[in-house]
Amino acid sequence: MSKSVIGGILVTVGVALAGGASAQQGGPPPVIPGAGGGPRVQDVAAANRAVDADYNTLAGRGVAVTNKSRDGARPGGPSGPVAALAADLTAGATVRDRNGEQIATVEGLEADGAVVKAGDRLAKLPLDAFGKDDEGLLLAVTAAEFQAAIAQSSVPATAAQEEEEFAEAAPSDMLPGASVRDIDGVPIGTVEEMIDSGVIVLFEGRRVKLSLDSFAKDESGLLIGVTASELNAMISNRPAATPGA
Repeated sequence: MSKSVIGGILVTVGVALAGGASAQQGGPPPVIPGAGGGPRVQDVAAANRAVDADYNTLAGRGVAVTNKSRDGARPGGPSGPVAALAADLTAGATVRDRNGEQIATVEGLEADGAVVKAGDRLAKLPLDAFGKDDEGLLLAVTAAEFQAAIAQSSVPATAAQEEEEFAEAAPSDMLPGASVRDIDGVPIGTVEEMIDSGVIVLFEGRRVKLSLDSFAKDESGLLIGVTASELNAMISNRPAATPGA
C-alpha cells in the first residue's frame, strides 16, 4: 500500500490547473493554450466547425477546395492544442507548461486523475487539466504556477517507491497499546481498543475513533495516511470518543 493511497494523502490538484475552475466542482473546461498562450480548446473547435461549414458551402457552389486549404484556415491549424484523452496519459509521457517547458512526467492514471512526477514530488491532477498538441501533453499554466499549485498537495516520490513495504492493517493488528505512527513515521498515539465501528486511538490525550481502513502496517508496525498536524485539524471540531462508542 503506497502513501498515495493511505488515507487519501495524494490530493487531486484542480483549481489552479483548470483555468480557474476545478473539474471536481463542475467548472467549465480548462483553457489549454499553446506556446505563449492561445484560445480555449472549445473556442477553437467552434471556429473550426464554422470554417468547415463555409468550405462545404463553397464546395456546393462548385468552387474547388482542398482539405489542405481548409486546415490552413482553421484557427487552431492542424497543430492546434486540443483536450487530452485518458489514452494520452501514458506512464512516462512528458508534460509541458503553457510555454513548452517540460515540468513533469506522467506516473500513472487513476479513476480521479493522473499522477505526475515533478522533480522529487508526486501530484495528482484532474484529467481535464491536460491538453495536447503535436508535441505531446501540456497544461494551461506556467512552470512557476504549476509548482505553486502542487506545493501543498504533492508527496515525496520516494514515498510511492516504498509501496511494497506497506500492507493493509487487519483487526488482529489492533492490539491494545500498539503504537500508531503518522505518514512520516512519527509516533502519534496508541491503540486503546477495537470496536465494531472502528478503532479507538489515544492521540494527544484524546480518544479518537478511526475506521479500520485508515490504517496500514509495515515492518515497524501501524501507521495512518496523514501527518499528526493533519489528523489534529481533522478532529479539532469533533467530540472525543466516549468509552464503548
